[in-house]
Amino acid sequence: MRVGICTSVDQIQVMEEVGFDYIEPAVVSIVQMTESDFKEVLCKVRDANISCEVFNILFPGHIRLVGPEVDIDHIKEYLKEAFEKIVQLGARIVVFGSGGARRIPDGMTFEDGWNDLIRTARVVGEVASQYNITIAMEPLNKKETNILNSISEGVRFVKDVDHPNVRLLADFYHMRMEGESMDVIQQTTSHILVHTHIARSQDRGYPIKADEDIYSQFFSNLKEIDYKGRISIEGNTKDIIKEGHIALELFRELGL
Repeated sequence: MRVGICTSVDQIQVMEEVGFDYIEPAVVSIVQMTESDFKEVLCKVRDANISCEVFNILFPGHIRLVGPEVDIDHIKEYLKEAFEKIVQLGARIVVFGSGGARRIPDGMTFEDGWNDLIRTARVVGEVASQYNITIAMEPLNKKETNILNSISEGVRFVKDVDHPNVRLLADFYHMRMEGESMDVIQQTTSHILVHTHIARSQDRGYPIKADEDIYSQFFSNLKEIDYKGRISIEGNTKDIIKEGHIALELFRELGL
């Protein structure tokens, strides 16, 4: 399993030295860059021996993905601009979290919101297919959004979307916040589940000690489905180098 870390592109060479296999920056941060800033980070990535294989935060909050304000043409234009840039940085998987953008607005039924998000996800998958990118739908806890809040929902959603470029992500932290059993991972397959995130449930910090959380249950269930994809640390830290080293050692201890 390849291990990465969610951080900005300017950290790529430092994270390579720490020992990570890739980094996972935010799409929105790349889209917002000036042309000169983008050329600068592109040079940094090309000088490194690892790349930005995964990206997260696909949409900014102001782009509506569900409800009457959805503008499919604008979504397509945004995606094309974003994907044209991130593929140059090594993008293979893009995480579709964006809880604020996908939130079902007040007055709309869950069913209508679900169908809207399905239509949007198909559009995203179609544009992604033109760039050989796989979209990983991310179930988020209910404090962050009101749709797609569990792995079980995620499996159903991916099947409803029915697009080869739209798959699923399992996030340990969000599963813990929602009280999901790690066994639910076995509802997926290594084909449906294409990416994972991890942070400890307490304070969303980096994983530090084996007994501080139920990491072993998470990893054992991934092994049960023969998952061989990537896992990214996505959490809070005051010292990314020190705690990044510790997390990597922990993963080795846990048999990753």
